Amino acid sequence: MEAVRPKSLALTIILSVIIFGLGQTYLGLIGRGLAILIVGFVGSILVSILLPFYVSLPIITAYWIWQIIDAYQSYNKITPKNPKD
Repeated sequence: MEAVRPKSLALTIILSVIIFGLGQTYLGLIGRGLAILIVGFVGSILVSILLPFYVSLPIITAYWIWQIIDAYQSYNKITPKNPKD
């Protein structure tokens, strides 16, 4: 059996900053990452078309920040903790 390489928190965050859902996908949460990517992409387009810039920018920014926080929390959930003896 092959050992599983630990994931990098820094890379998880960097990937999430670059593209919606990419950090979650890197962690192996493919469905969650794709859902975040699709909702972020389609939502950003719709919000940009339907709302003025000064309203749509905070909405898109809030979603972007949320998905970065979600990647961080997902990393903490799936990464085994080393108990200190």
